[in-house]
Amino acid sequence: MSKNPPINNEMEMVIQQGNTLLPDLHIRSSDLANPTEAFLTKVYVQYLRCFGLRADPPFNVDNESTDTSREKRVFLIKLCRQVERIMQITFPNKTYTYLDIIRPATKKTIKTLDFLFNYLAYYKQFKRSVLMPVEESIRTREALIAEITSKRCQVENRKEKAATVKIDIEKCQAAINELHEELPKAQAELSKHNKICYEQKLALDSLENQHTELTNQIRHWEQLIVEDDQVLNLNKQIENMSLNIENCKEELASQEKEFNDHRRQIEANLNMVNEIEKALEVLPPNLLDEYKENLKQQELMEKQLPALEAQNQKLLNEIDANKVELRQSAEQFQMRKEKYDEECQRFQQQIDGRKAAFEEQKRAEEERSKNMELLQRQIQEQAVKGNMIEEMLLELDKN
Repeated sequence: MSKNPPINNEMEMVIQQGNTLLPDLHIRSSDLANPTEAFLTKVYVQYLRCFGLRADPPFNVDNESTDTSREKRVFLIKLCRQVERIMQITFPNKTYTYLDIIRPATKKTIKTLDFLFNYLAYYKQFKRSVLMPVEESIRTREALIAEITSKRCQVENRKEKAATVKIDIEKCQAAINELHEELPKAQAELSKHNKICYEQKLALDSLENQHTELTNQIRHWEQLIVEDDQVLNLNKQIENMSLNIENCKEELASQEKEFNDHRRQIEANLNMVNEIEKALEVLPPNLLDEYKENLKQQELMEKQLPALEAQNQKLLNEIDANKVELRQSAEQFQMRKEKYDEECQRFQQQIDGRKAAFEEQKRAEEERSKNMELLQRQIQEQAVKGNMIEEMLLELDKN
């Protein structure tokens, strides 16, 4: 009689906690009195979801008698490990094995569920006040890491850009030097072509003058109508000279075309040299300033990096301290809960003892009442008998 009531009270407390924290399960006293694998699997799966852990069973939970697959065994083993880890947060030596879920014992099941429900209640009550600073520290750390990574990428990009700009400047400088070296040669060729063109133009003018004179002479001779051997020779000379003039014109045209091509190429080279010199006057200061600014930012980031890493390490230390504080708070809560449970059990035992004494007194009082009623009936019967005897005696005395 002293052992059964605490178990029943603890069972009722676990049922009340479970239905309050996990209302979808609808836990009954029969589920704890005769726990089954399917019931515990449902409870643990629903329980782990409260912490954001996904534990979806790859089998039909209600069909536990026929399913003996390896997949099911592996899932149940992992489920037991999760439960064991949660229990070991407060009690490092507690264990929960595969046999405890496939062959559950009533007492251990009640103890385990009692602890799990208490831990879940504690988690729901204090998770915002305890976990919020940890989450903020983690978010701050992640933001700092992302910022450091972004700054590093920017520095690397600026390094690459500066290196590319430096290579482009070197290429432009080399092209300018080559063009400067080719410029005197091109100018010499241009002056040479100009001289040749001028001489050829003078020769063409002389030939045109001669052609004009001969044409005038032919016209004069034609007017005189003189046709002798000298005129025929002159006509042949004029025709030959005309052919020579045409050939010279064609050669001069080709030379002029070549001259124009050279001149356009030289002008293009001169324009390119001017553009490059203008670009060189505009580009290098900005690029050099940007390159110097990138170097300064890189040095600044390298200087800030140890401070950021130290801050990051400080945040990690604070997170570890918060975890330790959380674990200590959980241990204190569990100790106080155990103390409270012990006091409740002691008070319940006292109440049960007083109830038993009261029931005993009640039974004794009922016995006394029954005895009093029996005595009263006996007294009444004796009184009736006495009256009858007195009446009989009176009658006898009369007779």
